[in-house]
Amino acid sequence: METRKIGEVVLDYQYYRSDVHYSDGDIENTLLEAAQSDRLQELLVSDNNWAVLYHCSKIRENILDWYPFKKDASLLEIGAGCGALTGMFSRKVSSVTCIELSERRSLINAYRNKKCNNIKIVLGNFQDIEITEKYDYITLIGVWEYAERYLDGVNPYLSMLERLKGYLNPDGKLLIAIENKTGLKYWNGAQEDHTGKMYSGLNDYVDDEGVRTFSHQEIEDMLSTVGYDDYKFYYPVPDYKLPDTIYTDERLPKPGEIRTYKEDFSSPRIYNFYDATIQDQICQDGMFSYFSNSFLVECGALPENVIYAKYSRTIRKEPYAVSTVISKRDKDYFVQKRAMTVAAQKHIETMLTKQACGLHNIQAAKMYMDHGTCVTEYIEGQDLDSTLYRYRNDVEVFVHEAKKIFETYFKPTEDEMIDFIPTDEYKRLFGDAVIKEAKCLKATNIDLILSNLRLTSEGKVYCIDNEWVYDFPIPYGYVVWRAASQLYTKYSIYLKNKLPRNAFLEAVGLEKECFGTYSIMEKNFINNVWEEDYKARYRKPSASCKMLFR
Repeated sequence: METRKIGEVVLDYQYYRSDVHYSDGDIENTLLEAAQSDRLQELLVSDNNWAVLYHCSKIRENILDWYPFKKDASLLEIGAGCGALTGMFSRKVSSVTCIELSERRSLINAYRNKKCNNIKIVLGNFQDIEITEKYDYITLIGVWEYAERYLDGVNPYLSMLERLKGYLNPDGKLLIAIENKTGLKYWNGAQEDHTGKMYSGLNDYVDDEGVRTFSHQEIEDMLSTVGYDDYKFYYPVPDYKLPDTIYTDERLPKPGEIRTYKEDFSSPRIYNFYDATIQDQICQDGMFSYFSNSFLVECGALPENVIYAKYSRTIRKEPYAVSTVISKRDKDYFVQKRAMTVAAQKHIETMLTKQACGLHNIQAAKMYMDHGTCVTEYIEGQDLDSTLYRYRNDVEVFVHEAKKIFETYFKPTEDEMIDFIPTDEYKRLFGDAVIKEAKCLKATNIDLILSNLRLTSEGKVYCIDNEWVYDFPIPYGYVVWRAASQLYTKYSIYLKNKLPRNAFLEAVGLEKECFGTYSIMEKNFINNVWEEDYKARYRKPSASCKMLFR
């Protein structure tokens, strides 16, 4: 048997020898049975095995869903595994050729993508397969680190890059995703992803064979050696396996932006220090690229310049699942919000009508629709929450400066306010939680959090995200409480031992007697918008996690 067809997917067996290579074990039999009966998503909900999350979760697609693939292009996926990315690639380009060692994994891939008529899976070792076609894109997602196991030669890692370069069209792109051996999580007690031991990469794998990841500089050196002059690094957070945000050197995270403390997906860990504090210092000192947990590297002539991507599919319900992508064309930047589901398209289309901030001291960034995408002008400047980082270790000054921000930008005029009336729309979103005699803005952006407010060099403040604007009355105190609560959460690692949350909220001018109602409003809003997140259990600390500090 040289070929087999499952649905529309073709499996090519001419180079297949045996299925004795890398595997996640018997759980793959469970995955195959679920794929055959179209129950992979049910399995994801019911089974908390790491391999199930890794192979089934749609979050996997975030690593390249944002990438501007050419629609009429061809793509070669090396090490396609169980097909977590194959279906996404098939929607992006005209033809996808997969190479995969394992028959079992190839079958899982074929069954889950059986309706796709542009996928071919070639079974066998990459080294043994004769490749005559040239491709527009080649992907190497979580595969390069295993080159030593499957390629002969003095330096199989270089050999793989050289081979793949020969399979590309003249303007083709090689896309590599791999862990960073100097990633921050490894310094802070996470097991090395491949060896299962602590500090394997930091010890340069002197006690391990058959696998190797690399630092930023090591990757650059190898790319230069094989003749890749044009390349670009992207930094997936938390890592490339289950990312929700993609950064670049043009748009790196700021202090307070990354809060992955106690969030580890695949294994227990020993915490040597707070992730949050050292992440802030690394971002402040311009060292994030060195300590990023993973890399995505684009090799070849560079396309439209995407500098940032963020996804909400982890927590939001389908009608609200959107992505945010910042791109650069020529010298101009622009922000695009796109629907991640069919149901979310309505949410995208209504954003154009929601450009009011309701406050005279805060401007709304301009928006327009472009082929179903909401495009917002890019505002240069500094987010208001990051202006407070310098005061993080002086609580009195921090509170003083935070209060100044709220008094300067969050004080509406009498003309901007109306009386609160609990409408049906209000009750649908916030329930029966009401505050009598509350005042409201005529149009309310409930997401006026300080990370959405950007201060320009001219001293103007713009709201850069107008996704949650409503035209029915909402108590304005809730908007301020929400902004202050989010600010405290972002800086809580510095404040919590010196100033309790509610004391901070009072200190910046909020009335304590309303906090309970605001909390109920927030809970009801979240229940309406957020998914009951079955993935959340993977973000909780394992019972075997230990802290070596207080």
